[in-house]
Amino acid sequence: MSEVQRRHESFMRQALELAAEAAAEGDVPVGCVIVHNDEVIGRGSNEIQRRADPTRHAEIVAIEEAVRVRGEKFLADCTLYVTLEPCAMCAGAIVLARIPTVVYGAADPKTGACRSVFELVDDPRLNHKAVIRTGILEQECSTVLSDFFAAQRSAPSPAWPHVSDMPSTPGGILWLVPTPIGNLEDMTLRSVKTLREADVIVCEDTRNAGPLLKRYDVPRKPLLSYHEHNERERAQEIVQRVRGGQKVALISDAGMPGISDPGYRAVRACVESGLTVCALPGPSAGVTAVAASGLPTDRVLFAGFLPQKKGRTAALAELTSTPATIVLYESPHRLLTLLEEIVAVAGPDRPVVLAREISKRFEEYVRGSARNVHDVCSQRGSIKGECVVMIGPSSESGE
Repeated sequence: MSEVQRRHESFMRQALELAAEAAAEGDVPVGCVIVHNDEVIGRGSNEIQRRADPTRHAEIVAIEEAVRVRGEKFLADCTLYVTLEPCAMCAGAIVLARIPTVVYGAADPKTGACRSVFELVDDPRLNHKAVIRTGILEQECSTVLSDFFAAQRSAPSPAWPHVSDMPSTPGGILWLVPTPIGNLEDMTLRSVKTLREADVIVCEDTRNAGPLLKRYDVPRKPLLSYHEHNERERAQEIVQRVRGGQKVALISDAGMPGISDPGYRAVRACVESGLTVCALPGPSAGVTAVAASGLPTDRVLFAGFLPQKKGRTAALAELTSTPATIVLYESPHRLLTLLEEIVAVAGPDRPVVLAREISKRFEEYVRGSARNVHDVCSQRGSIKGECVVMIGPSSESGE
């Protein structure tokens, strides 16, 4: 085996490891790495089911990370390794990122856009063309896919014993139905029963709700979008539906509706109209994280997301002066900024716990001082998954 072939296989095996991670999370097993000067600068696996986003292909995820690492929008002198031939969307991203070399394992006779169906990445009409190398560990890449789909076909539908025996709720009502924050098995029997019984389901994003409802065999019914841009108008529609006797279930993309998610206005409108509102117990990232944090729980202040700009420092200073454990939500790309602000405002020795990927396979808690947690995170190429950041009180009153 030549040195070039050995190098290709080595990087493709890393892509296969990422594909296995995707399969473990219920996504089609496709993995991708991007290499520059024999160093992996971008990694990705399919996140379509996990993120409920049809564009989260392995190649897209890897390109995003590689661009962040290099600090450049073009990935010249890089090689992209992926276990399955890229589709048209990913081929377009490869061209736009100006990646010069693409190496893939298994061909995709249905949607492949490098050789099988289209030849986009080296189309002579384009300003940028990539060199294609095929068939690296082709059998292993194909086997991972075929085994995954065979397991999917043979998997039984989830059993929900005695759901049909639960009593129905008469009259109009607004249900707040929590949904899994990571592991789909966190869905409760009562939540499934409620969604099946509802006349209409109001959801943060109808595209995200579809796979969840299908997973739990919820019959087809009207889905209404409810988000920050239409919540005032939709809240009044919900009131009219409940007043008319309909059973309305409100769900968010993950967790409890109304907690750092749309929902408050609908609940308030129904309460002010004298209508019945019922919140079902269930998953909540903040409660779950603080319970496992090891920080004092006698006094907990949930603050959600801090303001992104105006008043952010003042808000953080006010929160950290409170003798309580503070619970914050933050997106992964702003995490380091938040940790830097905590060090500056609350001090480098303030106890901090970071929880991410809660209830998922790669759930992680990083505990220590504010400075220590910041340093641990800053040494990583990228942080993935929604984050819960908890700040302990300056003197631990919970002990």
